[in-house]
Amino acid sequence: MSKCDSEVEFERSWNEMILEGNLQTHEWLGDLYKIRSKWSTAFNKEYFSMGILSTQRSESTNNVCHGISKPTSSITECFLGLEKIITNWRRNEQDEDHKCSQSEIVPVIRSSSILKQAARFYSRKLYSFFEEEFLQGVGGMSIDFVSNDSSKFLVNHTENKDQSNPWVVHFDASDCTIQCTCKKFETMGLLCCHSMRVLRQLDIVKIPEKYLMMRWSAKARKSFYSGYGCLGKGSDSGSGFIFRNHISRFAYQISTRAQGNELAEQYMLGAMKDMAENIDLLVDGKMTNSNLISKSKSRAAPVSAFKDPQKRRPKGISNARLKGYWEKKKQKSTFYLRFNCVLTAL
Repeated sequence: MSKCDSEVEFERSWNEMILEGNLQTHEWLGDLYKIRSKWSTAFNKEYFSMGILSTQRSESTNNVCHGISKPTSSITECFLGLEKIITNWRRNEQDEDHKCSQSEIVPVIRSSSILKQAARFYSRKLYSFFEEEFLQGVGGMSIDFVSNDSSKFLVNHTENKDQSNPWVVHFDASDCTIQCTCKKFETMGLLCCHSMRVLRQLDIVKIPEKYLMMRWSAKARKSFYSGYGCLGKGSDSGSGFIFRNHISRFAYQISTRAQGNELAEQYMLGAMKDMAENIDLLVDGKMTNSNLISKSKSRAAPVSAFKDPQKRRPKGISNARLKGYWEKKKQKSTFYLRFNCVLTAL
């Protein structure tokens, strides 16, 4: 179900199982084999799944539902319990973000440039996964074969080589592209231990930027809610959902800022009309990117002739520094002390 790294390995393991158990006429296994692409991870290596299976999702959902409700619970009680669980999740996420921003990760090998780079980029949890892959690759993997141009590597375990199949790692030195047959990066977004072993073999001391996904960084939450600024950074920024999310937030922020200003509203409506026309031309192939850039430079934004009035301090407000709580309390206690002394003298 999940131990085969390729379709070829799955077919070979399946045939060995059928022959060993003499199950050629087994009806249930035959039907299961017809839908093998739905339950075997070997046929879904091209999809970004973060290693989560459908059974894990259903089990996690059942666990949450069983913890907040009972068979005799009403809809209102279930909703309140779910709201409490979501609040706890958000609080834990905020606590983790605070820890990532206020504490530094100390690599287990302080002289490793790759671990230092990963410690500065990844969150605490993802760094622990990355560090495990790095140590496994450097200490637990060996290279059995290297091509003449150093573009193909066969990586295997240092122990029990006869009981495992080697992984094939391809490396392109022109753009620092590395691909492994286990396809951990395609499914999880982290470089695998086999790729780490190849990088160590080639004396590469820095992770290529294309393999640092923004979703796993310590600043992912801040960048996600900062608008359009982080688009184009990271290898997962081109997905449709993330693109639409950033564009929607960016457009909402601009429309909120322009609301109430007639000139800003008119300019925004005109710019959106021109943008829609240019996008249609780009999609239809009637305009190139260079033509679009030259056209946008030739267009100047209207400048308002009105200036903000000069800011002055209102009457009745002193220029003195605002006093704090303890200063006010000290003055009040001094006043009462003097008043009591006057009364005693009288």
